Amino acid sequence: MSLDLIPGDRRIYRRYECQLDLRFEHQDRAGAITVGHGVTADLSTGALRFFPDQTLPPGSQTEARVAWPFLLQNVCPLELVLKGTVSAVTGRGTILAIRSYEFRTCGARSFWETPPASSMWKVA
Repeated sequence: MSLDLIPGDRRIYRRYECQLDLRFEHQDRAGAITVGHGVTADLSTGALRFFPDQTLPPGSQTEARVAWPFLLQNVCPLELVLKGTVSAVTGRGTILAIRSYEFRTCGARSFWETPPASSMWKVA
């Protein structure tokens, strides 16, 4: 028998455990930009927990780019770009409170390239 009065996880957003490569950059209070790498631990709509290769100071504005494991239309690599503030640094990882996020195409094939000409159509 459990003695928990309120069972389960009471967080606002569901967390998804994932271990994906990421790179990040943050600007310190003096304006210097630092770039680093890390691995995600879990992700939700509101926060990212990850293990960076260097300690990030709480309160620093950070942009993290996560290598997304799926291709757009089975062709184009994607990355998830997260912008936010480091809210905590603990033994369980660094917590990034997410302010905004978006998926971007990346790699050799992106939508900025001109598509190859097709012999099936003609411009009148």
